[in-house]
Amino acid sequence: MKIVNKMALLFFILVAALSTAQATNYIWIEGENASKHNMQSHGWYDSVTKDSLSGGEWLSHYAEGTPPEAEFNFDVPEDGEYFFWIRANSVSRPRLSYKLGDGSWVEVNLRNAIENLNIASDGKPDMRFISWNNAGKIKLEKGARTIRFKFHSDNNNHGGLDCFVFSKKPFTPRGALKPGEKSGKANPGYFSWEPDVDEFSKDALIDLSYLNEDVAGQDGYVKADGNDFVLGSGKKVKFWAANAGPGISRLSHQSHIYLAKNLAKHGVNMLRLHGSIYGNRNPAVNMRLLDSLQHLVSAVKQEGIYVELSFYFPLWFYLDGDQRPFMLLYFDKEMQDIYFNWADKLLNTENPYTGMPLGKDPAVAIVEVVNEDSHFFWTFGKKNMAEHRWKNFTRLYGDWLKGKYGSIEKAVEAWDGVREPGDDPGDGRVDLYSAWEMTTGGIESNPRRTKRVGDQVQFLTENMRDFYKQAADFFRDKCGYEGLVSCSNWHVADARMLDALERYCYTAGDVIDHHGYYSGESHEGESASWSVRPGHTFRSQSAIHLKKPNPLPYVETDGYPHIISEIGWPMPNMYRAECAFLTAAYGSLQGLDGIINFAIGSASWDQSVRKFPLNNPVALGSYFAAALVYRNQYVQEAPTVVMDNLELEDLYDMKGTNVHTAAAFDQFRAAQIPAGKEKTGTIEGIDPMTFYVGRVARSFEGKPEESIMMSVSEYIDRDAKNINSITGELMWDYGTGVATMNTEKAQGAAGFLGRKGAIQLDNVTIDMKNDYGTVMVVAMDDRPLAESRKIFVQCMTIDQMYGWESSEPGGLGGTIHSVGSAPWGVEKFDVSVTFKLDGRKPIKVIACDENGYATDRVVESYGDVKNFTVKIGETTAYTIIER
Repeated sequence: MKIVNKMALLFFILVAALSTAQATNYIWIEGENASKHNMQSHGWYDSVTKDSLSGGEWLSHYAEGTPPEAEFNFDVPEDGEYFFWIRANSVSRPRLSYKLGDGSWVEVNLRNAIENLNIASDGKPDMRFISWNNAGKIKLEKGARTIRFKFHSDNNNHGGLDCFVFSKKPFTPRGALKPGEKSGKANPGYFSWEPDVDEFSKDALIDLSYLNEDVAGQDGYVKADGNDFVLGSGKKVKFWAANAGPGISRLSHQSHIYLAKNLAKHGVNMLRLHGSIYGNRNPAVNMRLLDSLQHLVSAVKQEGIYVELSFYFPLWFYLDGDQRPFMLLYFDKEMQDIYFNWADKLLNTENPYTGMPLGKDPAVAIVEVVNEDSHFFWTFGKKNMAEHRWKNFTRLYGDWLKGKYGSIEKAVEAWDGVREPGDDPGDGRVDLYSAWEMTTGGIESNPRRTKRVGDQVQFLTENMRDFYKQAADFFRDKCGYEGLVSCSNWHVADARMLDALERYCYTAGDVIDHHGYYSGESHEGESASWSVRPGHTFRSQSAIHLKKPNPLPYVETDGYPHIISEIGWPMPNMYRAECAFLTAAYGSLQGLDGIINFAIGSASWDQSVRKFPLNNPVALGSYFAAALVYRNQYVQEAPTVVMDNLELEDLYDMKGTNVHTAAAFDQFRAAQIPAGKEKTGTIEGIDPMTFYVGRVARSFEGKPEESIMMSVSEYIDRDAKNINSITGELMWDYGTGVATMNTEKAQGAAGFLGRKGAIQLDNVTIDMKNDYGTVMVVAMDDRPLAESRKIFVQCMTIDQMYGWESSEPGGLGGTIHSVGSAPWGVEKFDVSVTFKLDGRKPIKVIACDENGYATDRVVESYGDVKNFTVKIGETTAYTIIER
């Protein structure tokens, strides 16, 4: 009896403690714990992975008839304002409303859902998703309270309610976890990556927000100065940046503020806002979307983060039924009118959160004209355009030919009589060839058409460039915009023939841009171009082996800053920890001025697997050291080893250029390359390894005889499979698959370090036993490592969601059996770093948590004042050595 009483007392104490925690922090209620309801579950709709749900269950409904309701009773411990979040189904246009006590019904905006998690038991991407939804702030009075929920969608009143929470403090959703809760779940050999919600305390040992201005644009607009960006103060700047889609703009204001602080802390100083402010079939500007975007701009501005606005992509809009408007923006008056109305509203509408329109806000560093569209890509041709618009286009071509030759007939004479069935000189129309005919292979297949193809290429070049200039003039003259303009960023059907002309078109603006992704060896399955699902097959591969094109090589246009506004190592390739290291190191070497990683999935850490992830350990978790290296220019920019001086007339004569790179597409757009057209003819270019030696550039000054082509053979050892940079700071071992950085203030290695063995650099020796990973050692006080008083060691290996499983060992390839669920896990580190010191022994070695705060973990270290070794903790990604 005494034992029973003690147990009862213990239970009472635990309950009291829980009640106290709820009184000060939150009230959490499970959807399946309704006091009463009339929901009707459905076998198919209810076939979900219950272990992804809070409490292992949900309350669901899928049936016709009267909208069902559920009632919940709960106690409010104290009066106050509470953040209200609901975890519910938000796919296939469900409708969910709540009624607090005797109040009115309030419909929840489910369009702003975050952490969309596919919980279908068969993995199919239908309506069986669960998401967190921000219902705003509500006032609750102390005492017993009642809330009711109602599902009332058009499709069988479908809906699923997992749980909901009232929180006194801002709540950052993390799957099914309650505030402050951690699961500790991790695959064998991994540790769980579950940082606390960051309060951005000044106690953080790692916080790069000091690199940013107090307020973005505080000294005026960012300017272009030759090949560089400079701030309003005149200081040269590099942008370490991230992409955010419309889903991020639609997050709550509190989430915007958290995201801005989180990005600044990780070293981000630019955010590309990539999304529409209009419907996909309705050209009217959605003022709600614009307002959300404006608030996000204001939030990041306050953290010293600049913005690039990307508001138009042909895949976001339909014209003429189900037709995507590829090509139309360059010549079609109707499409241009729609576009300039969007630009006007975007740039001229006053931002209520800053008191000025975006067009006059110096925090807006770049406005992008169009994303991923070009006359020179595979989407070009009559198949992608309504007939009447194609006729108008070919009539414009006829007019252009009249201007050049005097008449269409004289043009045909210049072409040695080449005519095509689609020509209609009587109507002033001359047909245009598809993209294939503009490639090396197309010309080789019919050399007689070369002159006609060349005229077409010149017409299309001038058409695109003229529109880019028209758009830039509109931004400046009609919207008062004084910042920079980026024209576009796309690939071409044949780099040898067309890439230089594509970039020449961009010189109508201020910034040259391109996109690129590295996706591993393969990823196949239904919708594999944009999703990762059970049943897909894949094979991981490191870019360092140089077996597939990667986005690092590029040809800079001399005299212009250059950015890559989309770059990433997509899932399910497991060898992604190299991305931040390689982009920071080789972006610096080649003089890249902005690296914009794709793409943010939430305000904090992703809670599900996405194709293009950024908010995961190997990506965002690798930002600290990479941002320090890139933004502080700890890797030297290389001298120019290739300068291709081009004459436009030579390009219009289809002579091409040997200075080009292989495109590194994401799978989604690569699918638009016609079958069998990947190789476009007998293309030969400069040695592709040149791009890892030094800077490769082109100019359009028209002096081919002054081109530069340095011999780089002494830096490339094909027998040893090594490439050394001309600066002597970077080495690329594509045989073993290891890249090293060896500079005065930053040293490190990425790739298959476990196969390489101990790597000796000037001031550190890195010994990683993990087969694959990255280690970066960076001075945090801008001193040489040998003298630095604060040294930062960052480690990263492979990350996987808990429960990730595929048919090959380690989940590195084969058929995906499960994509897993939160949290992310990181392979445990087995790393030692030995330092060559200047006689000043470290006084403290500190293991930091994932937010950069000191922990009480004991760090093993040994040595003397000249050689000091730190054994990195197996769950410690960040270590600080203070001297």
